[in-house]
Amino acid sequence: MNIGSALKTALLVVVSCAFFAGANACAKGVQLLEAGPALHPVQIAFSRFLFGFLTLLPFVVHRGRGVFRTGIPVKHGIRVAFGAAGVAASFAAVGMMPLADALAIAWTSPIFAMGFAILVLKEKLVPLRWLAAAVGLAGVVVMTRPGAGVLQPGALIALLSAILVGAEVVTIRMLAQTDRPLTILAINNLAGLIISGLAALPFLQMPTADQIPYLVGVGSIMVCGQLLFLKAAAIGEANFIAPFYYSTLLYAALFGLLFFDEVPGLHLLIGGGMIVTSGLAIAFIRPRTA
Repeated sequence: MNIGSALKTALLVVVSCAFFAGANACAKGVQLLEAGPALHPVQIAFSRFLFGFLTLLPFVVHRGRGVFRTGIPVKHGIRVAFGAAGVAASFAAVGMMPLADALAIAWTSPIFAMGFAILVLKEKLVPLRWLAAAVGLAGVVVMTRPGAGVLQPGALIALLSAILVGAEVVTIRMLAQTDRPLTILAINNLAGLIISGLAALPFLQMPTADQIPYLVGVGSIMVCGQLLFLKAAAIGEANFIAPFYYSTLLYAALFGLLFFDEVPGLHLLIGGGMIVTSGLAIAFIRPRTA
């Protein structure tokens, strides 16, 4: 991957992360609204797939049933399982903790993704990338301030989300080498809709008019981010892509400040700087060619 492709990949991932953080902000917002029933995280996950699929539906109809044709259905099934569970865990975590703290833990997923990529995809181990990733992980630790009340049940749920998302990133990389982005998104959102819908049946409550825009945002904003991410996954290695997820934390801090009055402290600024440094370093560290 040349410098131009690397920069394009990094830009696509960073922009997609703005959408991911926005979707999580919507999930947090709907849980904080006092006017209306307290919606279960599984119902929010169902809404994410419902409105995500509805966002894709015009494109699916335009392309026809061929959109769902794939020669690797098992890999799609694995991705759906990881994704649906990861989404539910992430939404549960952001409802229990400050947005930036929850996502700081959940988005340690790049570390898991880099490990899975080496084990599953046999991608080349680049020690300097791991060193840079360690700096990013240290930044996450600075942001979350262990011992400041962050090690709570919500943190464990966020960590579970990180493992699941890390596995999903590697699976998406595999899918992106074979299927078109629309096929990957359509299969994931339709299957996720069915699975999360069945899981949400015991918890379903009628949302209020104030809650509906947030639920729509969770799905439609997430799909926009996924589309950009898939374009990045078709270009770059999972080991290269994964650390740029860290930019989600910076967006989460910004959205937390703008919408939830979660004022970022010095720990957030220092940790965020370490994370940005990590991502930039990884952008320019490439495997040596034989």
